[in-house]
Amino acid sequence: MYCGIDLAVRRKTAVGILINNEIKIIELAINEEIIESCNRAKIIAIDSPLSHHNGFRNVDKELIKRKLKVLPPSFMKKLVERAIHLKDRLNNVIETHPTSSMKLIGLNWRELHEIKDYVDAALCAMTAMAYDLGYAEEIKADDGTIYLLSTKFPYEIKRKNYFEFYLKGPK
Repeated sequence: MYCGIDLAVRRKTAVGILINNEIKIIELAINEEIIESCNRAKIIAIDSPLSHHNGFRNVDKELIKRKLKVLPPSFMKKLVERAIHLKDRLNNVIETHPTSSMKLIGLNWRELHEIKDYVDAALCAMTAMAYDLGYAEEIKADDGTIYLLSTKFPYEIKRKNYFEFYLKGPK
């Protein structure tokens, strides 16, 4: 089982649970619900910085050098605080940025679902799996590591129904 969290502060958080190449999306409001849903996951990927910084971190600057757009942690303090709290309560948590993954693999979320948060949560879960299988692209600096989906990841995402996706592959 892998878990992907498209963390939010003012709305419900979209969580993708990946089991046997199927990703179920659930919307959760409070941290305890997220922890309960993801605590058995082998790897958990969160779409949020996992450290505070005044401005861009060096790892963010590495993404920017690759023409990937990110926001600095200082722009989203409450989100970062929530992500750090979840990281401290869960095991095997990695940071990801699904929008950057989409750019790398050439995916337009609108072609997959009308709700971007659902696609982001599914891609976070896929990134957790890719990390575990050795297919994630690692962007590393002295102040953090961000994992992205790589074009080498042998699965592609397909929509099953409103709250479910599945992985087709290996390619």
